[in-house]
Amino acid sequence: MEKKGFTLVELLAVIVLLGIISTVAVTSYTRITKNMKNSMLEEKVKIVEEAAIMKGQDLKGYIIESNLKYKIKGNSYPCRSFIVSDLVPTYLDKDNNNECLSASSTGTLGCVKDPSNDNNYLDKYEVIIYYKNKRIYAKVDINDELICR
Repeated sequence: MEKKGFTLVELLAVIVLLGIISTVAVTSYTRITKNMKNSMLEEKVKIVEEAAIMKGQDLKGYIIESNLKYKIKGNSYPCRSFIVSDLVPTYLDKDNNNECLSASSTGTLGCVKDPSNDNNYLDKYEVIIYYKNKRIYAKVDINDELICR
């Protein structure tokens, strides 16, 4: 007698293999997407920090004379804080969709959200500029840990 079709065991084996392959594909896609969001966020944070340093150069005298202090590893430095949207339009441009901040050169990448919270945009973060060793530095306060007081 000649068999036609597949047995139940063969069909189950194929379904199990497809399930394993799809699980691996989905987890890989999720990891790649998260890594891409993180790297885009890091790049845009660098751009914002560079823009903040430019603003800091313009405000250098005000920062040096500031009574506010930013503490790093036991040392205190004169500082000023503001939100990232204060850098627009003088130091930063908005994205093409006008929703969140980027430099002009990366505006085509679209809006980058904080990977840990999709409701946060870069323009809502606080930036601290401080004066240390005769230079202006900037930090974007993504984790809400930096204090200038």
